Amino acid sequence: MKISKKRLEEIILEEMEKLSEDFGHSVKQMQGFSSKEAKDIVDDGLRDWAKDIRKVEGRVVKDWMTKAKAGVIDYFDLVRGLETGDIARAHPFETKFFKAILDRDKIMNRFRSYFGGKKGIKRGIKK
Repeated sequence: MKISKKRLEEIILEEMEKLSEDFGHSVKQMQGFSSKEAKDIVDDGLRDWAKDIRKVEGRVVKDWMTKAKAGVIDYFDLVRGLETGDIARAHPFETKFFKAILDRDKIMNRFRSYFGGKKGIKRGIKK
């Protein structure tokens, strides 16, 4: 089946129009910033806030790994601790945040490399 050049152009234009339509995306419905300065302040703040979160995240993972190497906790202890227990310890969105950190592949793989699924393995150093 051959499509003429003119028909191909029509099809492309139709598809481009469909892509440009607003289907209720919240970004397109939001008001603009009150000023250029406000946008710059939020953008700069977001960079700083993200940097702070990454630093705290690193400290949390380091603490988990230190305790995991010592054989005190394993991955499943952390999962149980984050999903059960006294609700007054932290807000639900905070525990979800920590669980999301824990569920990253690179973090789970680090736990696996330390234990192979068994808590408290006494590993000797081979010389």
